[in-house]
Amino acid sequence: MNVKTNGIVCNILLLGLSLMLLLPVQAFAQDPSADAPAKTPSPPEVVSQFTVFDPDFDYLEKGQGYLTDQGKQKVNIWGESYGTVRVDEIGVQLTLQRWTGSDWIDVYYGASVKESNAAYAYSSISNISVLSGYYYRTKSYHWIKKGSTLESGYRYSSAYLIPE
Repeated sequence: MNVKTNGIVCNILLLGLSLMLLLPVQAFAQDPSADAPAKTPSPPEVVSQFTVFDPDFDYLEKGQGYLTDQGKQKVNIWGESYGTVRVDEIGVQLTLQRWTGSDWIDVYYGASVKESNAAYAYSSISNISVLSGYYYRTKSYHWIKKGSTLESGYRYSSAYLIPE
């Protein structure tokens, strides 16, 4: 190959890599506890955990809550709400839930985080103590206020088994 061809190939590769960085990616934590004994049966799958809100909403585009295992019976939870435009108020409130074997119960309530004249809100809570052998998930409440319009909804993360 000549120098000109090498330059073109390099430019194409750089362009391709740059475009890949712009693609949205959903990160999933790998569950190292897959072989760890659970103290309850597995919870049912959440069918629509990563879907968008009511398609009739004008302003609340999407939102999600997440859970990450920090080890040593500690987890972090975080969540975000997205609006289609800047609104009077946008917010997110996070709740950590534990599976009892038959129901999800709330075990930790995070403060509501709200932003004014914004299209994005974010909340993060670190180092929440959890019990090993139980499944946990994040329940996130998302809302937007614009004028007299209120749009809101809940999302649920995947369940995660805390290892022994």
